[in-house]
Amino acid sequence: MNKPKIALILNIIAFVLGSVGIIVRVARNIPDFWLYYTQLSNVAAVISSAMYIAFRNTRNEKLRALVRGMRYLSACALTMTFIVVVCIFIPFGDTPAMISRLLGHVNGFLHHLVCPVISVTSYIVFEEGVKARRAFFIPFGATAVYAGTVYTLNYFCLAPAPYPFFAVHEHEVPELVAWFFGLMVLVAGIAFVIKWANNKFGDNGRNGV
Repeated sequence: MNKPKIALILNIIAFVLGSVGIIVRVARNIPDFWLYYTQLSNVAAVISSAMYIAFRNTRNEKLRALVRGMRYLSACALTMTFIVVVCIFIPFGDTPAMISRLLGHVNGFLHHLVCPVISVTSYIVFEEGVKARRAFFIPFGATAVYAGTVYTLNYFCLAPAPYPFFAVHEHEVPELVAWFFGLMVLVAGIAFVIKWANNKFGDNGRNGV
């Protein structure tokens, strides 16, 4: 089975599981759905997989570039979600409680673990990815806008902090600045590694999108 067919299968699986996770999350009536980076990254992943499925054989170069950009953005965002959960929240929090909270229910298990693994593997190994150097700014810019928006909303008490490091009124300014730059350095590193890995292992034969 060639890479485009495997990518199609993985994107279908990612689309279905990601959609299930979103539906379950909404059905649980958890407030502030759109404040969470995890949810936004999985929504982006579902949209990007749908675009890949629908336009994988298009000859429109602008549309192809848009699909590749969306797949790159979602791969980076999902990787960010996975790393923060597995390497920060679980080991540095109350580990049993964090595992139960983040992985112990359907949408958490799908969105924090299963969907990132499937979607990112598909992008890196089986899809044609972005080529332009400026593509780096897609995930970097999106994450910066997200962080800036959440900080602003929390500062003006218009929304709660979705994560502890966004609680503006509970931390000193230097600490908030350090967290912000730490997150931006992390997403920059992820963007570089994902792009490098796709260029090395991905479908460079321009088969499909």
